[in-house]
Amino acid sequence: MTFQVEFQAVVLAAGKGSRMSEITNGKPKCLIPVGPKPLVWYPLFQLQTTGFSDVILVVLENQKSDIEKGLDKTGLEIRIEYVTVSDNEDLGTADSLRLLHDKLKSDVLVVSCDFITDTNFRGVLDAFRAHNASVASLFLHPHSKEPVVVPGPKSKHKPERDLIVIDEQTSRLIFLASASDFEGQFSLPNSLVKKHTNIKLNSNLVDSHVYVLKNWIIKYLKSENSFTSIKGELLPHIVRKQLSKPPESVDTKGSIVNTKDTESIFSYAEKDGLNLAILEASSVNDHFGDMKPAYHGDVIRCYAYLVPKEAYGVRVNTLPAYWSANSKIIDKWSKITNDRELILKSPKAVINSNQVDDRCIIWEGAKLNEKTSFKNSIIGSNTEVNSFSRVFNSIVMNNVIINEKVALENCIVCDGAEIESGCKIKGCLIGSRYTVPEDSEHSNEVLTDSNRLMEF
Repeated sequence: MTFQVEFQAVVLAAGKGSRMSEITNGKPKCLIPVGPKPLVWYPLFQLQTTGFSDVILVVLENQKSDIEKGLDKTGLEIRIEYVTVSDNEDLGTADSLRLLHDKLKSDVLVVSCDFITDTNFRGVLDAFRAHNASVASLFLHPHSKEPVVVPGPKSKHKPERDLIVIDEQTSRLIFLASASDFEGQFSLPNSLVKKHTNIKLNSNLVDSHVYVLKNWIIKYLKSENSFTSIKGELLPHIVRKQLSKPPESVDTKGSIVNTKDTESIFSYAEKDGLNLAILEASSVNDHFGDMKPAYHGDVIRCYAYLVPKEAYGVRVNTLPAYWSANSKIIDKWSKITNDRELILKSPKAVINSNQVDDRCIIWEGAKLNEKTSFKNSIIGSNTEVNSFSRVFNSIVMNNVIINEKVALENCIVCDGAEIESGCKIKGCLIGSRYTVPEDSEHSNEVLTDSNRLMEF
């Protein structure tokens, strides 16, 4: 006998990393290094810690082989089923989820490949269970607002902000939109305010892109092709619909009946008849001060789960977020991994330098020659640093060659780049496979063959 699991997990990793294209150009975004592991390892590890034994990982077709090889070396125990998306199509997150329609038989936990946190997903799953919700979303409290100085031209980064309205008494998520959609005043309908009397408008919470979805939403998404994004389109639509009632019409005998329009979202939500009957018979209520039924009789119900304020979480989807995540990973490692051992220097690296401080992370296959110096830096796999060179406070990715007498400070060096002898480089981003000519001096620049500049 085959038992259906309660939840299926999906990690979305088919994005092209357009917000930090100089880092992701020619490389899967989910494999960029964060400390000792590739970026996608972190959400996969949290799913494993939460208790998932299987996960569906959505990747671009031309990147599957590299991602599979990269993850095979990380020691994850969770079984990964790879589902590919054509790299010629510009698909959004909702498009990717729609492609999984036939594989998703249970309720679904959807996680972005770029989410790093020290809290597992049990909290948002329990919030979903407690209310038999249609959707539960995980939100983070903002952390330090200190500006992050990143490699490249000095520029102010304007973070995205969302308008998130939550009923503090019930944790109902009753409004969700991007702040950029509103230029002037923002107001809520009177009917909503009367229905939810303990609301709070948040403009600084961070949407983690972690969502628990009822299976009927996957079926609805399959029938509704207009949604391309989960966060920007599908979720706000469902949040709005929970405040409505199923449409009604008059039948031929003059009585009012519910419309069973197959295109209506309510026709999908109302099919969960047993749970609705249980709810109507229950004495449980989620609000106080009125005689309204539990959940106000809403067929669709969305909830917000806020992680504890002290919890760490970041979406690594911009250059400042990537730089910040790497600067904090050693300090956060123990909480992120439940005290898993942090191996700073791979036993498969060749380290002939005697000047490597204890905040450096050296990946396997790296070769650090004699008379070199390293401080607070990540040195990627199969990267070679030659004599009389120093690397301070930098991220050096894979297959990089740093020749003799190079001074590198506060930089990001992407895959396959080469820095020729005698260069002095500070605060720069060096693109993949770019060669920095001998004896060059650069400060706060993007050095790349691409004509596209980084979106800061």
